[in-house]
Amino acid sequence: MTKIGDETRAGILEAAWDLMAEQRRLDAGMAEIAAAAGVSRQTLFYAFGNRAGVLVAMARHKDTQGDLVLRMRQIAATGRDAHALHAFVDAWLDYLPVVYPVAIQLESGSLSDPDANAAWQDRIFSQGVRMGLDRILGQIASNGGLRADQDPSRLADLCLTLLVPSAWRYLVVERGWTARDFRRSRHALIDALLIDASPAQPRRGARVVRR
Repeated sequence: MTKIGDETRAGILEAAWDLMAEQRRLDAGMAEIAAAAGVSRQTLFYAFGNRAGVLVAMARHKDTQGDLVLRMRQIAATGRDAHALHAFVDAWLDYLPVVYPVAIQLESGSLSDPDANAAWQDRIFSQGVRMGLDRILGQIASNGGLRADQDPSRLADLCLTLLVPSAWRYLVVERGWTARDFRRSRHALIDALLIDASPAQPRRGARVVRR
């Protein structure tokens, strides 16, 4: 891959996002993305390697356009209790509506499109929500906040199923839940998971009451 200017790179990634968010064109190919960005197809290949590289870079570029992803990373790096877990979830639920138009396409497309799957795996698993959940729950386990027979990684998997874009699509988009209803239900379910997984005599104050 070759170096391109920051402005050119941003323009390409914004054009790719617009195709997928505004026109619902997850199937947009390299030639179409290049045309929308006003660059040559060769420039895309030189700069990003392939379509998967474009999609991964596009999602990461979106992460830099606010402070929510940075907040999630900071919480994941330092969080050690249920309060941190809920703060992490709050940051993600603030961000989810912003990225939903593309995130839901990446989730759905990941089943059949290898490039979409590469971007989905990167943003949700390798560098994203699943990794943060795993880190925080690992710290909770290290501090004695889970039963010895509970696997924090499996709990992270369970929490993730509550937070993926398809959960938002079904409840908010299709069933008419409000964003607040969705948020409160996620916290309540995560609390239930933690209470079920906690030692027989949990420490006072372990439960987090959500607004």
